[in-house]
Amino acid sequence: MDKNKKALLIGLILGDGYLNPRSGVALEIVHSSKQKFYLDYKNKLISRLLNCKLCIPYYRKSNDCYKISKGHRYFKILHKWIYKNKVKRFSKKLLSYLTPEAIALWWMDDGTHAVECCHKPGVVSSHKFCLYTYTNKEDTQNIIDFFADNYNINFYPIKRHLKNGDEAFYLQCRTREGRKLSNLLRPYIIPGMEYKIMRKEEC
Repeated sequence: MDKNKKALLIGLILGDGYLNPRSGVALEIVHSSKQKFYLDYKNKLISRLLNCKLCIPYYRKSNDCYKISKGHRYFKILHKWIYKNKVKRFSKKLLSYLTPEAIALWWMDDGTHAVECCHKPGVVSSHKFCLYTYTNKEDTQNIIDFFADNYNINFYPIKRHLKNGDEAFYLQCRTREGRKLSNLLRPYIIPGMEYKIMRKEEC
């Protein structure tokens, strides 16, 4: 599999994608009915990358969401790379495969962009960007180093205590670094997901 296809598949998995090892390994993706357009985009992308037929989305009425599932022999390899003890791991080697387009897929899943206004209505004081990875300290630092070393985008870690008592981290940056991130990802952000980054005129 060529590098670009590999990068995009990894980007899909690092976000909302899940490699289910039962009965082989299948890539499963779930989105709410409000984001079915995004699931359809991923469905077409997977079909193109793997040269296969489109998956038929399965609707779950109980939680109003759609799911697609696709098996492929290459997913067995990716499962070994990405998962350790059933948990996604963000190793330096894995992150090195990512391209800006692959990062955009990851960001559209796990990334957020918020505008913080000052006391005057409608006047923006700053922008906040978060990448909700909820990773351990080592993997969090790997991700921080990846963005800093490859794109000069500087995130910092935010610690959270999970319900089970464990510590986990996600990444955050503010306006200046968010401009660089937005410019990097903008060519690959699909219609309907533009709110995840700053507008071009804001950069």
